[in-house]
This record gives sequence, C-alpha cells and structure tokens, in this order.
Amino acid sequence: MKLALLTLCVLLSFPATAMAQRDAPVWSSFLPRIAMFDERTTLDFEIVFKKAGGPHEQSAHSQVFVLGYLEKDEPQILELAADKNITSKSTKNRKLLIDVLVDEKLVALLETKVAMESDEPVVISTKSGRASRGGSCYDFEFSFDNSKLFERIGKLKNFDHTNFVKSDNRYFNDKFKLMIFVPVNDCKYATKIPIEQKEFYDFAHFMDQDTIIQYFKPLPYRFQFKPLEDEGVVLLYID
Repeated sequence: MKLALLTLCVLLSFPATAMAQRDAPVWSSFLPRIAMFDERTTLDFEIVFKKAGGPHEQSAHSQVFVLGYLEKDEPQILELAADKNITSKSTKNRKLLIDVLVDEKLVALLETKVAMESDEPVVISTKSGRASRGGSCYDFEFSFDNSKLFERIGKLKNFDHTNFVKSDNRYFNDKFKLMIFVPVNDCKYATKIPIEQKEFYDFAHFMDQDTIIQYFKPLPYRFQFKPLEDEGVVLLYID
C-alpha cells in the first residue's frame, strides 16, 4: 500500500505538460486552392498548400517542388514514392526519392520555392467568400514558358518524339502531368528553409517522423504539346 501511494505521488508531481503529448499530429495536408491559367506561350498557376497540426516550430515556412513527368510513368513514380528505402530520413549514403527520379529521367525538376505562413485566411471561393482556416496555409505561384517546358519534358526517357495524334496537326501523343512535392522541413530537400527552423524536428501525417514526404501528389490535370514550327511557338493544351 505504501509503495502504491509513493508511486502515485511521484506521478502527480510531474507537470501536466510532461505527461501530455508534445505535439499534435499532422491531421491534414492538402491543396485547398488550385488556379490554372493557360496563356498562349506560358503555363501559369497558383496553389495554396495547407498543413494542419505538427510541431509549431515548423509552421513558419514551407517549401514546394514542382516536378514534370509523363502520365504513363505515374504508376512507377508512385511505387517508388512508397519505398521506405528511398523516402527515409534515416537512410544513410543512399540516394533518396527525388535524386532517384531525376537520375532515372522519370521526372524533370521544374522549380522550387519557399513561402511563409499566410497571415490572412486564404479565400478559396469568390462566390461565397469562404476561406480556409484552422491550419497553416502557404501561397505559391509558378510560371513556365511552354517552349522551355517542351525541352525539359522532351528529355524524359520515355517521351516518344515520333508518336503523334492522327490529325492534320502535330499533337504529341505523350501527355505529361505536374507533381507537387512538399518535403518535411528537417530533410535534405528543404534547401530554402531557414536553418533554425530546419534544425528542429518535423514529421508528416500522423506522427511519421522518418519520412521525407510531407505531400507528394499530382495536380488533377494532364497536358499535351503542339509545336508550331513556322512560328517557333509551342502550344499547351490542358485536359
């Protein structure tokens, strides 16, 4: 009886914070807003990345990579993204996911940017005025020249430059997509995150402290090229 009372006293002597969970899990990670603008010579789009939960020290900044890849290679890319041997922060002296995908010419690394957490609610509906709240939101905008996109995507190993749609116009049959990759802020790919933030641990969905992947999903569009040889212009069509 005395031992039981002593144990209870010791437990009650700890502050409540010591007995509680240090951080909430990352319970949401998604893109509440995607805006695509198809110009004659450029592809412009805006996205908002939202992460709810996780270590509060990791809320200040978030980094996004835009990867281009062929639609027909998507199954292989997603299979590699599920391989813990190349998605683990604890993996030493081995190439990780993005290095593998680039080296295998399965993706083209198009651009990466970092954004600070938005101070204002992100309006995602101009009709109702509804805004995304309750988590950390980060605004990004990207602009890609169609001709340069064609050069980058055309160098992927499975792009067939001889395969055209049966038409009077030269539409390439191979369609490509865009993948959004958000690394956790304490892995090697968080190259633009401030060092003081990067040094503090980060984790992904529901307390996964070992993965490098905060978010890795394709945008819901596919794209098709049509070069205009007499004008030196590459047109881009969105499906």
